[in-house]
Amino acid sequence: MRIGVVTGISRSNPYVFYVRIDQKDGKPSHMLQIDDVVKVQFRYHPQGELVYYGVVVEIEAKWDFGPLSGYEEELALKGLSPASPIFLATVMTTRMLKIEDGRIVPDAPQVPPPPGATVDLARDEEIDTALGFDEIIQKHYAIPIGVFRNGRPAYADVRYVLGENGAHINISGQSGVAAKTSYATFLVKSFLDTGNRLKDKNELMAALARSRFIIFNVKGEGLLFLDKWSKDWKELEGTETRRSWQEMYETLQIHAEPFRIVKFYAPKKPHRDEPWVNKRNEGVETYGWDIVDIMKLGLFELLFDQEELEKNQNLQLAVMSVQEVLQQRFEDAIQKAREFCRNNHIRVPADPEMVIRTAIANGFDVKARADLPDGLDDLIEMFEKDEEFKTRIAQEVQGKSTIAALIRRLKAAKAVGFDLLWMKTDFLKFDSSKSKRIDWDRPGQVTVIDISKLRSRPQYFVVGAVLLEVMKSREEKTNQDPVFIFLDELNKYAPRYGGGALSSIFRDIAERGRSFRIILVGAEQTASEVDYRIITQSSTTVVGRQKGAELAKPEYSHLTNEQKARAALLQQGEMIVDQPFMRIPITIRFPLPAWCTREDGAAEEWSKKDLEKRLFGGD
Repeated sequence: MRIGVVTGISRSNPYVFYVRIDQKDGKPSHMLQIDDVVKVQFRYHPQGELVYYGVVVEIEAKWDFGPLSGYEEELALKGLSPASPIFLATVMTTRMLKIEDGRIVPDAPQVPPPPGATVDLARDEEIDTALGFDEIIQKHYAIPIGVFRNGRPAYADVRYVLGENGAHINISGQSGVAAKTSYATFLVKSFLDTGNRLKDKNELMAALARSRFIIFNVKGEGLLFLDKWSKDWKELEGTETRRSWQEMYETLQIHAEPFRIVKFYAPKKPHRDEPWVNKRNEGVETYGWDIVDIMKLGLFELLFDQEELEKNQNLQLAVMSVQEVLQQRFEDAIQKAREFCRNNHIRVPADPEMVIRTAIANGFDVKARADLPDGLDDLIEMFEKDEEFKTRIAQEVQGKSTIAALIRRLKAAKAVGFDLLWMKTDFLKFDSSKSKRIDWDRPGQVTVIDISKLRSRPQYFVVGAVLLEVMKSREEKTNQDPVFIFLDELNKYAPRYGGGALSSIFRDIAERGRSFRIILVGAEQTASEVDYRIITQSSTTVVGRQKGAELAKPEYSHLTNEQKARAALLQQGEMIVDQPFMRIPITIRFPLPAWCTREDGAAEEWSKKDLEKRLFGGD
C-alpha cells in the first residue's frame, strides 16, 4: 500500500531517507507511526532494480512554504494566506536488497533512493524480510522475544544467544518500572519452549532445549514462585486484557503457564538446619560449601571484602598465604584419604574430590587427620593452636599486626553470616542423601538460588562460588549443554571500578564463557555503572524505561536520539532490543507473565484436603 514518496526536501543517503506522506484534503491518506516498516523500490543504471526497507524512527508535521509567525498561521488557518501542511517521516534503512532474474538477493549497492520514488507500507511477511527475520525463520534459528506494535512477532537469532556468533544479554532500566526481571523470565520461557518446539530442526535448538538456567533471587522471594500461577493473570481471566496477552503467547508459540522443572535453594536459617524462607513453605532446599568445595573451587579469597583487599596489599598477601597453606594441606589430605580408603578396603574413586568425600563418608575426619579447618571457628582456632600453620604464615607475612587484622576479618566474616554458608563435613553425621550442593546441572531445569536475606559479602561469595563451579564444570568437559545465568543488580557484583576477585570472575565469563556455552543474562538499573569489559561483551542489549541522565551516557550510544527520547517514556512491558544482525534496535512488547514473579503474587491453589483443613480444621 502506497503511503508517500521519498522527498527531496531533506537530504537522503543510503542509511537514512525521508518520506513525504501522501495527503487528501490536507490530511494524511495513511498516517505512519513510529516503528512502522516501509519499502521503496527503484532503479539505477548500472545497479539495476533495488529494494530498500526501513523503520520509521521519527515523524514531524509542519507548514510548507507558509507561516513563520503565529499571526501568519492564524491567517493560513482561516484560508486567508496560502500554506500547506506537510508530514515527513524519518526512516532508517534496515535492509538493502537487489532483484536479479526475478529473485531478491542480498548485498545490494549502497546508494540513496531517488526523490519521488514511491514508498509503500510493508506488511506481513515483508516485515520479516525487512528486519532479516526471514532467513533465521527459514533456518529455524528464530527465538521469539516479543511482538511489535502491529502484533507481528520479533525474534532473536539463536546463534547470537548460544555463542556461535556471540553471546550474553544485558537488560537495563529503572527499578520497578522497567520490568527487567519479568522480561528475563519471559526470555527463559521462550528459550525453553522454542527449543523444545524446534529441537528436531537443528542442533542449536536441541541444545537450547537442554539448557540449564540459574537464576539468583536478590530481593524478596518473588522468584521462589516461578512454578506457581500469577495472581494477576488468574484474576483477569475472561477480560479483554487477558485475551490480548493470551494472543501474544499464541503468536509467539510460547505456553502461558508456570515453569514446570524448577528447583529452589536458600541458605539455612541461623542456628537451624532448614531453609531461610518466609513465604514459600515447601520445595526449598538449603545450600552451602564445605572445606572440600572451598579448596577445590578456590573460594577462600571470596570470604573477604574485595575492595579492602585491593587497597590493602599486606592483608591481600596474608590471605594468599593462608590460601596457599590450606591448598597444600588439601592436596596432602587427598593422599591421606586415598590411604585411608585402601587401609579400610574401600574402593578408591578416580576423581580426587570423590576420594576425600568417600573417605569422609566412611569416617575420615578432615580436621584430625588432615589438619584442615572444618568451619570458620576451626580456621580462627588454627591461628592460636596450630604451630606449623602459625609458623608458615609468619614466614610469609611480616608483622603480627597484619595477622591480627586477618583474624579480625575472619571473626567479622562469621558475624556477617558466612557460617551459614561454610558447612561442616561432619563425618560423624555424614549423610550422602543430604548434600548441600546446588543441583543445577540438569537439562531444561530452572534453578533459583535465593540470596536475598544474606548480607552483601555473603551474597558475593554465593554468586562467585556458583560462577566458579559452572566455569570449572564446563572447562573440564567438552560439548557441554548451555548454562544461562541470570543476575539482577549486576553493577553491585561487577562494578565499573574495583570489585576484586568477583569482578575478575565475571570478566572471565564475559570474555571466555561463550566458548563453553555459558551465557550471562545481566540486569541493572544503570549500565554505566557495570564493568566496561563485561557490558560490552553482550551481543543482545535490552533497554527498558530509563532516566534521561543515564541515557546520555556512552553505554547507550547504540540507540538513536529518537530512541533515547522514547526510552525515557517506555511503559511496563515495552523494551528496546539491539541485536548484532539488525541495523537498528527495535521496540517490542511482551505479555504479562503467567507465572508468579512477586512474593505476594502467587495465585492460591487449594487441594480438596487443604480446603477441608481450612474449613473444618484438624490434620
